[in-house]
Amino acid sequence: MSHTSRPVDLSKRIWITSVTAAGAAGVVATSTPFVASMAPSERARALGAPVEVDLTAIRPGQLLTVEWRGKPVWVLHRTPEMIAALRAPTERLSDPQSSRPQQPRTRATSYARSGPSSA
Repeated sequence: MSHTSRPVDLSKRIWITSVTAAGAAGVVATSTPFVASMAPSERARALGAPVEVDLTAIRPGQLLTVEWRGKPVWVLHRTPEMIAALRAPTERLSDPQSSRPQQPRTRATSYARSGPSSA
């Protein structure tokens, strides 16, 4: 079988390139609104926005309530007496000797009861 080499027709080559470019531009123009509709709305962004609270203005023992995502968040500046009371075991806890972790390891502090070693 012999293969004969024909010269390239430049007018067809230009036509194919033009149609391909126009098709790619059409795909981009058509898909842009669909991709843009997947972005969160301004309302959704506002609901998840961080809340800034000036903690220096809170006096010891003062409770401050701020709203985040439509729900209250309480910020309490504990006094040294409040912190000491947290360390003491109390009968008001439903399970004072709990070994089940209550806080993620990255967030657990000596004030969060996360197991028998925290008492």
